[in-house]
Amino acid sequence: MSYRIKTVVELTGIARNTLIAWERRYNLLETRRSDAGYRIYEDMDIAYLRRLKALVDEGVAISEAISRVPAPGQPSSTGDVARPDLVGALVAALVGLDGNAALPLMRRVEQMPFAEAIREVWRPVLFEVGRLWEVGEISVAQEHFAAGVVRVALSAMLRSLDTARPGAVEVVGACVPGEAHDLPLLAVAVELALAGWRVIWLGADVPLADLCALVATRSPEFVCLSAVAARSSDEVLTAGRTVLASSPRTTVVLGGPATAGILEHQGPRFWVCATAAELVARWSVHPYSRPHTHSFPESSP
Repeated sequence: MSYRIKTVVELTGIARNTLIAWERRYNLLETRRSDAGYRIYEDMDIAYLRRLKALVDEGVAISEAISRVPAPGQPSSTGDVARPDLVGALVAALVGLDGNAALPLMRRVEQMPFAEAIREVWRPVLFEVGRLWEVGEISVAQEHFAAGVVRVALSAMLRSLDTARPGAVEVVGACVPGEAHDLPLLAVAVELALAGWRVIWLGADVPLADLCALVATRSPEFVCLSAVAARSSDEVLTAGRTVLASSPRTTVVLGGPATAGILEHQGPRFWVCATAAELVARWSVHPYSRPHTHSFPESSP
């Protein structure tokens, strides 16, 4: 995905003037420019800058930090832990209720591009923790501890993104009443924010009356309604149609395992989508789509 310098500053925490100074003095990045002359950065540039920032925050001089961190496209000589090993180490720390062991691992993940961190770390961690719970190898307490840590990480991503751009597609993220598993939808919310959408995050177990009142007032382009836990197709369908009736401008998007049985009920403003990428791709060919909104990165799930 491509970013302009304003977003890079938000994603890395590096002041704009500092970043420009680093680029000029140390020939830091070979950034390309848009047709309008703006600097354009890629995901690998964001990851590189985050690693530099982490070292500088620890007291390392920027010149020394640059010598330690391979530039984008260069092979690493630091023997970094492979992603599967990182996932395994995080799962072990989280199910062991060991926040101290998880902290340095999470700092490594924080240096990754958001889409990559979700795809290669947080989703696999959630899958493995869920599997361990389903087979009875960990308790509800352990699952809740792990989920809480992942929620903090994903929420921090969402808060750090600029989701209030003028003219951006507005999307409300909510779980159906009684649904406590909001992390899959939270990951989708981050991905939609990365695509330039304005996200209004409501989270787990949202009462239909409150959700419908918000939709009637704001008429967002989309409401993403998630249903993960086992429930009847009729229950999910009723919830979606109730929200749909709240605004003639809003498209309701159902997602999650509990929506598998209602694909045949889709309509012009009533969709079932499995991923953020699928939603953005479908929106891009929708007759009401807005051409200035960002496209979704092809590498994302």
